[in-house]
Amino acid sequence: MSIYKNILVMTDFSVDSDNAVKTAGVMAKKLGAKLFILHVIHDESKLNTYISSRIYNTIKEMIDKETAELYEKMDDRIPEIAGVDYKKILRRGVPSEECLLEIDKGDYDLVVIGSHGKSGLKKFVMGSTAEKVLKKSPISVHVTKNPAQ
Repeated sequence: MSIYKNILVMTDFSVDSDNAVKTAGVMAKKLGAKLFILHVIHDESKLNTYISSRIYNTIKEMIDKETAELYEKMDDRIPEIAGVDYKKILRRGVPSEECLLEIDKGDYDLVVIGSHGKSGLKKFVMGSTAEKVLKKSPISVHVTKNPAQ
């Protein structure tokens, strides 16, 4: 019996997060676990303060369409998830916060997340999503690094 039955992996469709999805796919396949692929659309709630609701809704629809297309292309781009039982999850908000909320909501055993390898002032000021999830997650976190870095 596997210790990891439900694996949550975050994606922003970047090369770094593709590596995390590949890693999670391989793990899920070897362990017979279910895979949940989470994408968080960054919080756009403040946009309606600056633009009309019509323009806001148009932008929201464009983002939703682009996200759906990126999810569709994931199967071709990441062969490691072929044959894996997985579900795509979409949330809106701050990525680290939404990941933690999803962890609380679900029955996950492990989170896999890619590190973008930020350094310097930007990381000092903002911190990384991976770092924030790692610090606050109630379950194990596996952070991947892109081999090309």
